[in-house]
Amino acid sequence: MLNLALQKWRAKQSSLGIWSNLPDIHMAEVFCRMEVDWICFDLQHGLMDYSDLTRLLPAITGVPTTPLVRVAANQPDQIGKALDAGAHGVIVPMVNSAEDARRAVAACRYPPLGSRSCGPMRDAMLEGPGYLATANEQIACLVMIETEEGLRNLDEIAAVDGVDGLFVGPMDLCYGLGLTPGSFTDPAFTAAIAKILNACEKNSLASGMFGYNAEMAAHSIENGFDFASIGTDISFIRAGAMQALSTAKGVSKEDAPTARGGY
Repeated sequence: MLNLALQKWRAKQSSLGIWSNLPDIHMAEVFCRMEVDWICFDLQHGLMDYSDLTRLLPAITGVPTTPLVRVAANQPDQIGKALDAGAHGVIVPMVNSAEDARRAVAACRYPPLGSRSCGPMRDAMLEGPGYLATANEQIACLVMIETEEGLRNLDEIAAVDGVDGLFVGPMDLCYGLGLTPGSFTDPAFTAAIAKILNACEKNSLASGMFGYNAEMAAHSIENGFDFASIGTDISFIRAGAMQALSTAKGVSKEDAPTARGGY
């Protein structure tokens, strides 16, 4: 297997992706033919489960968009099943310590580098022995920094061998810092972001941001992040519908209501 998004991150080339919360294979197909670098199917907060994932991943086979999965928890069975279903990487939430990071890495790697159980249903079927020969090198293990504890242990987390990148959950990070959610310009938040970017640079890790919209994604890339989401499927539907309704009513773009909400 070849993880195209991971190759870009390792080359320090920026990339943009889409966040998928809806279990609709047609929507996933449309998004993955729009030249986005990656798509993340969200099993933590998205309106989908594992059975949905086994339909979504085959629907985007053959396109150059890298499929990622945010698992619901840092558990070996959840990580292993997402990878066995065909994900090329996982985003692991609530990683608060080096031990948490090591647990995530171990679940992503086959022995001797980890403890992932061998049962890659889809990719092994499609690629044969080549999958097992390349999986440890090509599977992306991305851990989320989104709590005060995670920030406190950031240097130790970033130094864990096998972690490919740090991914920021901005709303939970605000909560962890004692800030109102969405306080992305607060000095405490921007200082935390600078600390995360520095840890990534120091340890040659990819840095990722959950962007709620295109503006936030562009701002993140401009400020040093390697990759960011440009929004979610639900937010695109909401924004498109609101714009169409406003146009039909004769409301100017300036007076039209703004679609709000990241999910």
